[in-house]
Amino acid sequence: MKVKANSVQWLVAAVSAAVLAAAIPAAAHAQYQKPQADAEKAPQQESKKKKKKKGEEAAPASTAEYSPEFRKQATAVQKAVNDKQWADVLAALPALDALPDPTPDDLKAIATWRLQATQATDDRDGFMAAIEVYLEKHYATSEQIGPMHQQLAAYYNGKKDRERTVTHYQQFVDATPNAEPDELQTLGKLYLQNSKYAESALWLGKAIDVAKSRGAVPDEAWYQLRDRCFVELKDQTARLDNLEALVGYYPNKEYYSRIVAVYQVETRDERTVMLNAYRVAVADPQGGFATVGGYLGYADTALVAGSPGEAARGLERGMKEGVVPSVGTNQASLQEARSAVAADRKSLPAEAAAAAKNPKGEVAVKVGLGYYSIGDYQKTVEMVRLGIGKGGVARLDDANLLLGAALMELGRRDEAKAAFEAARTAAGANSHMARIAGLWLSRLGRPDPTSPAG
Repeated sequence: MKVKANSVQWLVAAVSAAVLAAAIPAAAHAQYQKPQADAEKAPQQESKKKKKKKGEEAAPASTAEYSPEFRKQATAVQKAVNDKQWADVLAALPALDALPDPTPDDLKAIATWRLQATQATDDRDGFMAAIEVYLEKHYATSEQIGPMHQQLAAYYNGKKDRERTVTHYQQFVDATPNAEPDELQTLGKLYLQNSKYAESALWLGKAIDVAKSRGAVPDEAWYQLRDRCFVELKDQTARLDNLEALVGYYPNKEYYSRIVAVYQVETRDERTVMLNAYRVAVADPQGGFATVGGYLGYADTALVAGSPGEAARGLERGMKEGVVPSVGTNQASLQEARSAVAADRKSLPAEAAAAAKNPKGEVAVKVGLGYYSIGDYQKTVEMVRLGIGKGGVARLDDANLLLGAALMELGRRDEAKAAFEAARTAAGANSHMARIAGLWLSRLGRPDPTSPAG
């Protein structure tokens, strides 16, 4: 079973043997032949040594050391290997195992023959046992270690032995310096299956980082699974980092809803933060909210903050999408917001004139919010910039976020980027307002499905 890339359910993939095992290549017999070549040559080399004249320097020979008992049987066994007479090889192994004082080279050759014979006869259990011995005794070359652990991981996964599966897959990854993102995320999923959430988050994160370093877009499911890990770990900071990165690549209602819900809890529903959080979600054509509570929260916050137009737009979008029921109190709230917008349209010109004369920039920024509310984004830009220029603005982070939002509506993306960067600087690192600026900047990094005129 695989995790669907577009799923928002927290499914843990049961990684199949087919997924885990790239398998040792078809030329695996050759891969395992090198260690026992010395065994084949040993008797011949010993004979050649005896023929050397006294005092004559011997030619370079194998450094392997075999016992006399082993040499007696080695030639016949090697011939059976060469002739692919695997039944004969297997039949000879018990006698070799019973050698009284085998040398390390004897044991390595025996292990190699067992590896070849069990593989060639499709004795999967025997082959895996032979691989484990080969690894345990450090007979494997550096090129063999990774694939061998990968095969063992696949084998134990098929047996539903999760602990050994993840152990061997970890060793496969450790032995593979240039592991692919898919291999790293598989390790992350295996740890998640074992409820090892910190390790899972670590390896899913590495898969994401490697994919990004190669210019690829990380898989949506990797972020989804990391979110589950951070929920289990109760690490809200890491969870927000992950969700904000996720919505940057895959914006949708569900992810924005989660982000805003975390902000709400962490800030205790602080109005300035929440208005900006709701705004960035609903202003995104690919965003919005997955629940009626998100849209109603936006409407209530915007009305209290003096931006009834935002309340109306949020409710209208929620109703159009079928998230907000278009009945009862919701309709009453929408009508209330629309009436307030109509009143603001009449009063704003006089308020703008007064703000221009007022030395306090905060007044002009508040009028700018009024213009944003009624959808006059050009006047929003003018008033907010006027206020920032005058000085005395209480929240430069809030003012610049409002300025950037209006510029986005006008399609002036370069100017908007500068405003969001200014907001992030004013907010300070790791603050919620800085995070919101980051969400806007992430949106700037991708094209909108619809481009506003102007």
